[in-house]
Amino acid sequence: MKIEQCDRCLFFSRDPHLICAVHPLGVNTSNCPDFRQDPNKKEEQELWSPEGYTFYDGELIPNRPSRLTPEEQLEILDSHPLFTGVCPQCGYRFNLNNPPKIHWDCPIICS
Repeated sequence: MKIEQCDRCLFFSRDPHLICAVHPLGVNTSNCPDFRQDPNKKEEQELWSPEGYTFYDGELIPNRPSRLTPEEQLEILDSHPLFTGVCPQCGYRFNLNNPPKIHWDCPIICS
């Protein structure tokens, strides 16, 4: 049986059929007598968040419901110059190597 310590153990195989080199089928206790901390395995920090919130760049922020339908979101992905590099009205090509920082206003006056 695989226990919680296995993920951090030096002998853990990370194989679905073999738990470890010392105890191939796991141990029948809550602690393994042969546990050795893997020096290359960093301790993972769990970022638990309450419902309606998400961690973004280490900061807990509230989820905002989208005001757009999925179809409207796809239309933006298909047409906005940020994603296409092209003005949807006149076809002007933006330099994506040096994109505008804020506004994607076309330098050609589109009618």
